[in-house]
Amino acid sequence: MSTPDASGAPDGATPDPSGEPDPAVPAPTPEQQPAPGGWGAPSYGQPGYGEPAPQPRYGQYAPGHEPGTPPAVPTSDAAASGWGQPAYGQPGYGGPVPGQDVPAQPQYGQPQYGQPQYGQGQYGQPQYGQGQYGQPQYGQQPPGGPGYGPPPGFAGAQYAPPAAKPGIVPLRPLTLGEIFDGAFGAIRHNPRVMLGTTSLVVVVATVLGALIGYAFSGYVADLLFSFPDDAGLGGLENDFAAMYSNLYGAALATSLATPIVSGLLTVSIGQSVIGRKATVAEVWRQVGRRAWFLIGFSLLLGLAWAVLLTLVVLVVAAGFAVATELGVVLVIVAIPGVVVLAAWVWTRTALVPPALALEGQPFWATVRRAWLLTRGGFWRLFGILILAYIAMSFVSQILVTPFSLVGGILLGVGQGFFGNALMTLGFALATIATALFLGSVVALLYIDVRMRREGLDVELAAAANEQPAA
Repeated sequence: MSTPDASGAPDGATPDPSGEPDPAVPAPTPEQQPAPGGWGAPSYGQPGYGEPAPQPRYGQYAPGHEPGTPPAVPTSDAAASGWGQPAYGQPGYGGPVPGQDVPAQPQYGQPQYGQPQYGQGQYGQPQYGQGQYGQPQYGQQPPGGPGYGPPPGFAGAQYAPPAAKPGIVPLRPLTLGEIFDGAFGAIRHNPRVMLGTTSLVVVVATVLGALIGYAFSGYVADLLFSFPDDAGLGGLENDFAAMYSNLYGAALATSLATPIVSGLLTVSIGQSVIGRKATVAEVWRQVGRRAWFLIGFSLLLGLAWAVLLTLVVLVVAAGFAVATELGVVLVIVAIPGVVVLAAWVWTRTALVPPALALEGQPFWATVRRAWLLTRGGFWRLFGILILAYIAMSFVSQILVTPFSLVGGILLGVGQGFFGNALMTLGFALATIATALFLGSVVALLYIDVRMRREGLDVELAAAANEQPAA
């Protein structure tokens, strides 16, 4: 293959010794001037700079290779050497052989529908700024990010950064596992308030309730002495009267103290969520201003249930007075009805104690607001609450059983004081565990509902950012 010289004379011609250009041959443009020491500008129709020649689209025949067209005969060294043939990766790779009347086959790889294939880079490299419609060429980085595969995230979903977690739970709507884990995490984060203050309140309430019950044990003893001798009491009426009086008195006192415990836990957890550890004085100061609201709500709820049960009993008794069958029907209807109503009211009022502890609104406005917060999420709240309650029922039985067994043995051998003391202690431990876990779950449910409905997570995140660095 001969090499063209700088004079522009074709191969095999003798240059004009005068050096004057032929007027029939146009002078080369500056873009066509060969670079010193380089390969020169690409020929017309080849990939590179300059205006490219139109190339056949997908499904078309290359120029000169239409069916019935005789094969082109190379007339120059450049044609004979392959100069002017499609480069690697250009249309024609794998195409029809000249002289054969066969349809054009698709380009090797993914076809480029509707897009002309001229102007693409050689050897599989895309031209800068030239997009590929469809699949990228081999070696070309796919759009949307570095590397292969779909964008980050499951099944091509956009990656979402994890929620901030300055405290015991992430600042976003919580799952069941996160609520239960947050209840235990709150105890570890601030044990002085969560465990110490709760135990103090429950123990004081239990002792006061047991003392009040012991003061009324004489009336209970008189009732037991009225039973027939074959009732199985064995002359221990006084000891059993003291036991029942202590337990019922402690239960009544702790039922009034439980809302205060819930308020204490709510205030402490509200600070633990943003990573701050509240002190005992701060918790008492905030709950003390709302303590009467908490106790008053518990009393009103208990009074409403007492009135309802009294009415149900009177209606059932009246039914039996009219006819036995009517009384039986009323019992069958009343028992499930009361259970369903109790579950519904319990769930709808579960967020009232934490709302009374944290929000500085009037009593009835807070009760109404907490009632409305549970609207639309009854089944989720009920499921979490009943699951927590069932779990703590098993834990309470495990705690109470040893004390009850030993206390019963002491009562049987005539040691009524120590037997009652052990039983009261077991009751106090079970109440502490139940109030601590259930109160924490309710407090986290209150925060979770407000994050879902009111965007409380934004306010909590801002409050967490304002905390001084540890």
